[in-house]
Amino acid sequence: MDAFMNQERAPLVEGLLNHINRGYATFHVPGHQGGRNIDQLLRELLKEPFKVDLTELPQLDNLYEPQGIIQESQELAAELFGARETFFMVNGTTGGLLTMINTVCLPGDKIIIPRQSHQGVFGAIITSGAVPAYISTPGKTIQEQKIKNVSLKGVEEALANNPDAKALLLNNPTYFGFCSDLAGIRELTAQKGVILLVDEAHGGHLFFHENLPLGASQAGADMWVQSTHKTLGSLTQSSMLHLGSDKIDRVRLVNMARIFQTTSPSYILLSSLDAARRKMAREGRSLIEKLYTMAKKAREDVTRLGFTLLPLEKGELRLDITKLALFTDSFRESGRDIAYLLQRKYRVQVELSAEDHVLIYLTLGHREKDVEYLVESLGKAREELTPQKPLEKKEEKGDSFFPLPPALLSPREAVNRPVERVSLLEAEGRVSAETVSLFPPGIPLLVPGELITGELLDSLSKGERRAFPSQIKVVKGNI
Repeated sequence: MDAFMNQERAPLVEGLLNHINRGYATFHVPGHQGGRNIDQLLRELLKEPFKVDLTELPQLDNLYEPQGIIQESQELAAELFGARETFFMVNGTTGGLLTMINTVCLPGDKIIIPRQSHQGVFGAIITSGAVPAYISTPGKTIQEQKIKNVSLKGVEEALANNPDAKALLLNNPTYFGFCSDLAGIRELTAQKGVILLVDEAHGGHLFFHENLPLGASQAGADMWVQSTHKTLGSLTQSSMLHLGSDKIDRVRLVNMARIFQTTSPSYILLSSLDAARRKMAREGRSLIEKLYTMAKKAREDVTRLGFTLLPLEKGELRLDITKLALFTDSFRESGRDIAYLLQRKYRVQVELSAEDHVLIYLTLGHREKDVEYLVESLGKAREELTPQKPLEKKEEKGDSFFPLPPALLSPREAVNRPVERVSLLEAEGRVSAETVSLFPPGIPLLVPGELITGELLDSLSKGERRAFPSQIKVVKGNI
């Protein structure tokens, strides 16, 4: 360690204070937006947060053997969300995905997933020893695939091609807000006797309004996990795992929740889940109605500024209106340029930006004046942009389709074999030992166990080379 480091510094604390003091208008997760619209009981409780930072005292129950106040809180959540049983998670939806998939899948079991699944899904596939099979996603390019969700036809084909599949997992809604026909997919999985799992990280609010796409609970999913902190106002890292049917081994589920979560769960996080549930039970419908109205008006206003938005419906897919993806093909500037301009000049912080889009999240923590300021800032930023016809835009790098490589090993086998690092130029013909994703939005171009083909490298060279590292982990020796 450098002997001359300044131990008076607290870089993380200082950085957070700096960020807070800049007073950004936030349009990203978490959904509470700095504590707005949280339940009054939680606001009272967190006035003295260190006094709430407690351990598993007899009167405060135990997350993994609940018999008192935690049990009652989880039962109230289950009743509200239409689940047989609900489990509070303090390791986020990533912990929920690890718990969910490891509960259902044993080594060698096949699970059908979208290729653009969250990295937590691939982590769960590695830890469980499951073998992934992929649902094809409509779209000829990465750009299209990262936005869309799976279709009924794609699910039907995947089930037909994998009759031995034990489970099917969906990401619903996607990061960009597109929702599949969950009810139709539920019918297909029920006919085949396949367990339906849903990563509903960005969709905990869907359940509360009829004008939003169908939620996992309403569709009859066997198990689903929600990032309560993203859309419903709990604190970051707190989620809920919901059990929807008797197809799931409950004893194994509880055991997996113990394995993939800390033995020292935070009562601050747990209480925020309880409070978020209470808030939604009392005011959920009216809160989502206000949010829906604000989002609808924001779409109209933003469209008038010349930005292209995703359609509310595309075939059987429906859009969650609270996700505003602004496409910038009518301007010379990139999405990253626009996001930087918004942050630097107007103190507007967005969820995500990329070459051709800016992603904005509207949540329960937003007020009308927040959305008005967003539109006003976009209008001012619009005056600084250079208009162009969409056809004049150069083809986006990284927008070419990346072929699906053949799998020679299961992901678990690949990561547990001896590995070495090789340069990308020497990687052809080797088997990947790591996941390599294109960010945004995190679509895996390679998964452990897949062959690095010349076709893949050729596609990469025509697209966004920076999506890959200069070196890559591969399995040692020949397979």
